[in-house]
Amino acid sequence: MAEAEARSSAGSGYPGFIEGEFRRYLDCGVLSKGFARLRCAECQTERLVAFSCKGRMCPSCWARRAAATAAELVDRRLPIAPYRQWVLTFPWELRFKLAVNKRFLSKMLRAFLLTLFCWQRRRGQELGFVGQTGAVTFVQRFGGALNLNPHFHSLLPDGLFVGTDNDQLSFVQLPAPTDDEVRALLLRLARRIRRLARRELNADEQLDWIDDEQQSLLDCSGEALRLPAAPCSQPGLCAEAAATPLCARVAGFSLHAARRVEADDREGLERLCRYGLRAPFSLDRFSLSDDGTVWYELRRPWPRPAGRPSLHLEPIALLRRLAALIPAPYTNLVRYHGVLHNRSNARPLIPSPQTPLALDPDVPPYDQLKSETAKPHKRPAWAQLIRRVLHVDALSCPACSTAMLVVAFITCPRAIRRILKHLRLDATAPTLAPPAESRQDDMLDFSQLLPDHRHTLRIATNPGKQTGRSPPYKPIS
Repeated sequence: MAEAEARSSAGSGYPGFIEGEFRRYLDCGVLSKGFARLRCAECQTERLVAFSCKGRMCPSCWARRAAATAAELVDRRLPIAPYRQWVLTFPWELRFKLAVNKRFLSKMLRAFLLTLFCWQRRRGQELGFVGQTGAVTFVQRFGGALNLNPHFHSLLPDGLFVGTDNDQLSFVQLPAPTDDEVRALLLRLARRIRRLARRELNADEQLDWIDDEQQSLLDCSGEALRLPAAPCSQPGLCAEAAATPLCARVAGFSLHAARRVEADDREGLERLCRYGLRAPFSLDRFSLSDDGTVWYELRRPWPRPAGRPSLHLEPIALLRRLAALIPAPYTNLVRYHGVLHNRSNARPLIPSPQTPLALDPDVPPYDQLKSETAKPHKRPAWAQLIRRVLHVDALSCPACSTAMLVVAFITCPRAIRRILKHLRLDATAPTLAPPAESRQDDMLDFSQLLPDHRHTLRIATNPGKQTGRSPPYKPIS
């Protein structure tokens, strides 16, 4: 935070929500900030579970939301049908605009899904029936190398919902797309998106309305678009990866449609949903070298198949990248369209999946009958989600394996200190290290981040035309 304040001209640093996410993350899982007290009714064994931050940067809290959202989608939202994942990525010159302008991102998503919906309905008409379709889209702002890469993961039924005589909708499966159809779709998408982007980028947009806090975040976003410079470990392998089935690349755009889940594979559908909802990074891949450099182990070599296994970043550079990946307040990362939207007239006509939330790891989650006493819209507990995903009972007593019960939530600082001292645990919160002084020669020149893409430096900010509620950019004292 101090480094960002030194970089900004007015000394304001990042917007308040960025600082709030970092501070909440530092308090996540710390017993001195409060905890739940669990007790076994049989052997009286006790356990303390620290509170979570529920933030949008913490990988653990992000995983909890991903598991809960995926369970909700599979159990109550997505009807039983085969699903295909469509992944659309954008060229470099559009990624910055997508990352900083929510309205522009929504327009690109609508253009993407409109093209897919029209293509599916046209194929249905060629087979002799008229139907409707829908989609649930997971908006990801990140790439696999901690880079800023906004793109879409859309789940579409691999067919259409057609009306029946009893005023209901039944599913009709369509043939799988071919490589030529995927490439033709991407060509149509590229033309439509470039027309929309040209109108947006050529509009009368001014930089005068950007305050100092926003400028600090824009600097981090521009820096996170690029990867740290590093030589290729295998120069002979730096060519572009070979073409894969049902995948096309045109003018910087990429469309992938090879991932498909069968109608009876609801567990596979839930895994695919969790993949689209995953966190930007994993703590298990971080390590600290002797010289203070942070190493981040990549999931696969970057750029593929160059063989670069990890990133080497200074701590401040790493924090700047993480700040750029945090979504702004009121940014919805899960979007519903078509018949899956809540306001769709066809939504009540689609049969529900009728799959309950699994609580018993020994029984397949999709073979259990729904309990009559279970609340249909009750948010699942974290222990239930762990049991469903990992088949681990987090509430089991370590001494006698009996289910432990929550007896109290301890939030009073005085009571927290007394309990932790009695258990001989650390009752003091971790202290923050003093900020290092920033050097002026390290200041980031935002105008030189993307010299080949002048349009990406324009920000659509019009104070006279606001949509929705303004996010609270109140700095934390």
